[in-house]
Amino acid sequence: MIRCKIVFRHLLPFTLALILLLPCLPARADGSAGSTLLYSLTHNCPNTGIMLPETFNPYQTTYLLTVASWVSRPTFTPVAMDPNAAIYVNGQYVRSGEKSQVIPMTDKPQAVTIQVSNGTASTVYTIYLQRRPSERRTRVSAGYIQNIYLQGTTWRIDADLVSIRYSGDDYMSGSLSTFTNNSVEHYDYEVDPHCIFYYGVKNNCYRANNISTFRNTYLQYGSALYTIIYIEDKIVAVFPYGADF
Repeated sequence: MIRCKIVFRHLLPFTLALILLLPCLPARADGSAGSTLLYSLTHNCPNTGIMLPETFNPYQTTYLLTVASWVSRPTFTPVAMDPNAAIYVNGQYVRSGEKSQVIPMTDKPQAVTIQVSNGTASTVYTIYLQRRPSERRTRVSAGYIQNIYLQGTTWRIDADLVSIRYSGDDYMSGSLSTFTNNSVEHYDYEVDPHCIFYYGVKNNCYRANNISTFRNTYLQYGSALYTIIYIEDKIVAVFPYGADF
């Protein structure tokens, strides 16, 4: 009796795995093998997206895709094995090899369905999509401040960010930098309550007592171009841009 219990205990995980796997295997229509399968499936989050299983398999119909906490506009590009098949992403028709509609993101996990239909047969792929908890990230940018305003009880800064190029490897190299600004693009960020502000010129700047003082003085030296430092998505420091860092 003891031996039987041990065998059953070892077989149970394999039995459960088989039960979970069976719904993931799509049926193949007689005489039209592969006609309702995807040849490939990609997404537009290659830098932060982690999909399990990592490699797409036409016969594996369930996946988990996690993305970074700031990702907001994921899309999928399905390619059908059969050019006659019709593809629907969350019920919306998508041409084979073209991007789907943007999937609206929230902080809650969601299921994205991709249905491949051919005649009366169909296969449904399901991608469970969710954001990963964020880690505290420090970023540096520069831009022309367009507006400093109060939204409710929160201060915000609207800036036209510029593209910075360093002569060294990165910001920390201490090398000279240049910037380009091909078009006006507004980036609006929340200001951390403990943010520090400096105005003037890079080599001779003054610290503002608070954001109200900074708003009244940041244009006094003829330029709205400032370096902006973020932790996560909140601004924690603002000071005049200088090409010597």
